[in-house]
Amino acid sequence: MKFIIRTPNIKKSIKARTTGRTKRMIKKTVNPLHGKKGMGYINNPQKAIYNKAYNKISFSVFDVFKKSNSALYNIFIAFPLFLIVVAFQIIYYCYKYLFLGIVWIIKKAINLLKNKSNDNTFDE
Repeated sequence: MKFIIRTPNIKKSIKARTTGRTKRMIKKTVNPLHGKKGMGYINNPQKAIYNKAYNKISFSVFDVFKKSNSALYNIFIAFPLFLIVVAFQIIYYCYKYLFLGIVWIIKKAINLLKNKSNDNTFDE
């Protein structure tokens, strides 16, 4: 079984924390079963099964800090793991955009060469 690290999405986490209590209360008055345990299987069984499996095999970077309140665990295991994940993400994006930049430069050079060859044909 493959274990996946979920990448944190700041926009979604802020949205989840700021969704109002009144919105949930309105939904509960319209549908008394809203938010009850097991309703996902009733509403959309395929999605519920997928989410159950996904949440079993994946974990968030922040879950590493929640495993233990021990200072030794956080200092020697959780924090270095977090730094490694962040470092790999930085390296990935640096190489990704470096590669895209090189491709962009090559495209511009090819266009310049094409334009120069076209300009030379008109001079004759």
